[in-house]
Amino acid sequence: MNPLVWRFSAALNPPSLSDNASDAQRLTAALGNRALNIPLNILRRLPAYLRDNNFNIKGAIACDRCGHRIVSLGPERLYGVAVDIGSTNVWGELIELETGNVLGKEVLTNPQTRYGADILTRIFHSMPEGGGEALHECLVGAVNAVIILLREKTGISRDAIVAVVIAANTTMTHFLLNLPVNNIPVSPYIPVVNNPGFQSPAALAIEINPDGVLYMFPNSGSYVGGDIVSGIIASGLHKAESPSVLIDIGTNVEIAVGTEDWILVGAGAGGPAFDEGISGIGGRAAEGAIYDVSLDSAMNVRLQTIGGSAPSRICGTGMVSLVASLFESGIIEQNGALIQGKRNVITDANGTGFLLYEDGIRRHIVYQTEINNFLLSKAAMFTLLYVMVNTVGLSFSDIDRYILTGALGTHIKARDVKTLGLLPDVPEGRIVHIENASLAGAGTLLRDRRLLNDIDTITGLITYKEMNEDTVFMNELQGAMFIPHTELSRLKG
Repeated sequence: MNPLVWRFSAALNPPSLSDNASDAQRLTAALGNRALNIPLNILRRLPAYLRDNNFNIKGAIACDRCGHRIVSLGPERLYGVAVDIGSTNVWGELIELETGNVLGKEVLTNPQTRYGADILTRIFHSMPEGGGEALHECLVGAVNAVIILLREKTGISRDAIVAVVIAANTTMTHFLLNLPVNNIPVSPYIPVVNNPGFQSPAALAIEINPDGVLYMFPNSGSYVGGDIVSGIIASGLHKAESPSVLIDIGTNVEIAVGTEDWILVGAGAGGPAFDEGISGIGGRAAEGAIYDVSLDSAMNVRLQTIGGSAPSRICGTGMVSLVASLFESGIIEQNGALIQGKRNVITDANGTGFLLYEDGIRRHIVYQTEINNFLLSKAAMFTLLYVMVNTVGLSFSDIDRYILTGALGTHIKARDVKTLGLLPDVPEGRIVHIENASLAGAGTLLRDRRLLNDIDTITGLITYKEMNEDTVFMNELQGAMFIPHTELSRLKG
């Protein structure tokens, strides 16, 4: 274990008339670190602590922007929190730093969703004077709420938490730091900062030890943030000898393709179009959400819901499963058109749709227009992947691993993504899943500070591809709107 914050002990030479070095100089000399930073709060406590303990000192030291810094005197245990700030959810994981053990995990809905489900809506909300402050405050509140939940469930004090590592997309990073986001969505798509690095938790009002450290993963561009860099750490893509692809499917789709020698990253629209953004019955993956749909030989609909309760909505995974099942059962054509006369295909005042569920109280229908919008989102994701791989002169057969992560990517079935053409036609064994690679990468850094060097290496390897004005993407998009594609050769290696 080489955690981001670690304990030390030292025996200092007591002062005398012949040795009148200051207490801070004495500590710095004992630790052999001339660049040691000792915060004011620690300096105020240091004289009494040294004399109460006969100049034998125990403390905690951390990496920070300037080198190393004392963060605590006399700690018995050290804890850190890994945080993944997504556009929809905020995840937190409490880790004991000296063992690496996970003591708890919590998730809350990102309260910024009250300002809009998608990032662009929130950016526009922040542009008038005072709007950004509101988005900043509610995001800080969400991070603190997750930390407090973890503390309450484990009985760990605020001051025992000495480190927070945060992975977030570029816009969420800016909102957390209360930086203007006006230039992110407009050409030439420029963020204020790409590598915020170490920040003061006290300055951001994050409820941990005020002398602790807060690290934020670097962004790679306007729409590829620290979450994808953290995911690269978790997946080991930056150490791969053969090309691999990391696909983070959440509110946005972020893709990294690369090896130990180079990495290309890019992003496009995704997540909400697969759940609440596409269907009137769409919603987030929570209790009662349909996450799997199948049809038996008699065309009876079989549903599975989160928690096993009566269906209340359909989440993104359920939409992927539904459309794949409709196509495999011959209920929709290659262009997604529902076939009249097929079982459960109905027409009402809202148009033609597929009756997914009814129980006398609720009636859930997915309409033709919603299937069309789903296919547009599906096409955008595949085309992004196709363009990224082809940009570096590779074909799909050259890719060793397809690593899926994110709120949607973690749970969709390899069979469904291949049926729909979300991914190319490759052996299922090359498709792997990592549950929340962004959170996993943040936790990995808490356990091993040496990865700070890996992050520097990754940012040096990355090339960011801006997709907003890419003509190849627009030319390829139309063909991918069919199931699985109008040109099957596009799905091959």
